[in-house]
Amino acid sequence: MRMRLAGAGAALLVLLCVPAAYGQEKPTLEGCKEHVSLAPADAGVIGLLSTPAIPPPTMVFAAQDTKKINQWDLPPKVAAWKDRPAATELAHEWEDLNRAWHGAKPGDTTKTVTSAVYRPYELLNVAPRDWQDLQKWMTKEIAKQLPGACYDEQKANYVFVAGAVRDPTAATGNGNPGRTLQYSQTAGQPQGEGLGPGGHPGNSTGHNSVTDEFAAGSSSNDPSVYACVYLYRAQGSARQSVPVYYYCHAASSLKSSLGTMLKYISKQGLP
Repeated sequence: MRMRLAGAGAALLVLLCVPAAYGQEKPTLEGCKEHVSLAPADAGVIGLLSTPAIPPPTMVFAAQDTKKINQWDLPPKVAAWKDRPAATELAHEWEDLNRAWHGAKPGDTTKTVTSAVYRPYELLNVAPRDWQDLQKWMTKEIAKQLPGACYDEQKANYVFVAGAVRDPTAATGNGNPGRTLQYSQTAGQPQGEGLGPGGHPGNSTGHNSVTDEFAAGSSSNDPSVYACVYLYRAQGSARQSVPVYYYCHAASSLKSSLGTMLKYISKQGLP
């Protein structure tokens, strides 16, 4: 009897001493591998974009001409910022487009054309309550879409910057994109005489202006308004000067655009 008990005791002792790696691995609390936060778009973000040339008021369908250039600023798919042309190159494209609007053939610099009117993209205001709801939604979505990442504004090494941007060249409800410029002038908001990005005459303070209100969670019915998201590398509240990825969707919501960016990052991995 004593021998059997001793044998059973020895077997029990052996089982207790088997390393955890031999069987099921013991779960460990490693914490968050990456820290992510959400911030509203600001003048610094908008200032990275080119300054569009406004089509002449008589050109009702000029928005189609601007589409190709605008997509470098408002990409319909998640794009790498490093693939975007330099600001000077985009500035030359806007100049060439304005010449084409006034009958100058490509490469013809002898024809005198009307000077282009430039107007920067506008950043729309997001109501504080909507932004709070967006932050709560983002915190949950990060946990779902990016395993190992946690929402932490203090420790963030990646920042998703989101905002609503209005394209001044897009056709408005009356079908004439030039009317937007005319309205701003008659409403007591004439274009400034300073220089916009790329050395173009334009509204030098336009990149700092915040107008209207945009519902963070609901879709915009205005096709000239884009819900844009930029992913930056960061250290706490300080982010790098340019984003890694960016994406904009017309007449959409910030939640929708953020969701698209998160799905893309979940497949590609954080840069």
